[in-house]
Amino acid sequence: MGDDFFALHLDTPDAGARTPRPSGWAYMADGVVRCAFSSNRSVKMGMGVNTRTHDSRAFWFLEQTGMESFSARLLGDRHLPKGDARPVSVAELTVEFTPELAYYEEMVIPAMQAKGGRDTAAVLDLNAITGLFGLGLVYVSRNETDRAGKLFAEMAGVRTDFEGRNQFLFNDFGIALRKSGQFEASIAFFTRALDFARDDENLFYNLARAHYENDDWTRCMDYLVRSNACNPDLKVAGDLLRLMIGLDEDDRLLRRFGKPPVPPAVAMRARELLAAGSGRVELDESPIGTSVEAGRARSGGVRRDRIGRVDLKPHGRRD
Repeated sequence: MGDDFFALHLDTPDAGARTPRPSGWAYMADGVVRCAFSSNRSVKMGMGVNTRTHDSRAFWFLEQTGMESFSARLLGDRHLPKGDARPVSVAELTVEFTPELAYYEEMVIPAMQAKGGRDTAAVLDLNAITGLFGLGLVYVSRNETDRAGKLFAEMAGVRTDFEGRNQFLFNDFGIALRKSGQFEASIAFFTRALDFARDDENLFYNLARAHYENDDWTRCMDYLVRSNACNPDLKVAGDLLRLMIGLDEDDRLLRRFGKPPVPPAVAMRARELLAAGSGRVELDESPIGTSVEAGRARSGGVRRDRIGRVDLKPHGRRD
């Protein structure tokens, strides 16, 4: 197997510039930041030798007012904005404020909408989610993994129903996160897409690919089995199977790509899948390890050229 075949592995963030990382700023430009945020500051109390310092945490309703300008109003005990708005620069936003999406969704939005008037601006829609996702990618680019992880976990679990909350959205975010090296978050978004999609070979392949990058051979194979059951002719799934076999047969490739050994049961199943595609054997479609939840709707694709994705056939998309 030549180097060209193993290009599948080489488009990961740690393998050079073959595929660029998704831009958080580009997502922010496509969306509008609007959410509850928290900020922390140190407060000194006492004097002299009795001086003590403690952290004070405040919550804000923050919304975008221009391309790189924002305004923030302090949130009171009833989760409602109070007082005058303060201007916030994009630098202050990314450094001093942390999004609190779950709090915003569960407490602030109901309180502001119940009050009415100017406070009906508190909504969670596609623009707001896109802006927050971009902010999370900015955190990733700065190696602020804790802030990014918390935000992505809350986004993957978002409950508010809005136009555009579907398998396409979560699949798109999952691909961007995989390309950013955030494999656990990527898996969470692909898994959430299963709430909207069923029997989609490309979504199952995306999950397999994310588990491959995350060095989980068993779950990778389980999702490849699911993908194969939907469409045995999906080329990228076959490429990943052949890659797994190649890694199993050559320890030098394992070391080169930094992968753990392929379990014998996984390598055997990969060979069975390829042989079944050729008509030589009957495929056993039972999972190797933990059972995999089936999807519940059909998937589709949306193009985001800024990170180099391609649209596939009408009912599915993978990258």
